[in-house]
Amino acid sequence: MDRLADSARVFGLTIETNDTFQCDGLWEDHLAGWNAWCAVSGQWRTAPLSGNWGGKVIWIGLDYASARAALDLAGLTVTPEAWADVRAIESGAIEELNRRG
Repeated sequence: MDRLADSARVFGLTIETNDTFQCDGLWEDHLAGWNAWCAVSGQWRTAPLSGNWGGKVIWIGLDYASARAALDLAGLTVTPEAWADVRAIESGAIEELNRRG
């Protein structure tokens, strides 16, 4: 649980302790997608909001041209299935990041 909580903190998340929780790790089917996400996770497009929004940022999504460059530099070849995993992670991240403001 400590590793999961530490990983969650990287994204600013808090995981409540639940003694019945058991993490079996990352499924092998999702490993390529996770590795791709780790390579591109810093390539965000954002837009500043000013005025009544108090200088907040809206998270738009990954910059796919930059993501492609990151994947190439990491030496990763991404299948359509792995890219679908990246898009699913991106979708969840956008929702959570924008929810927080």
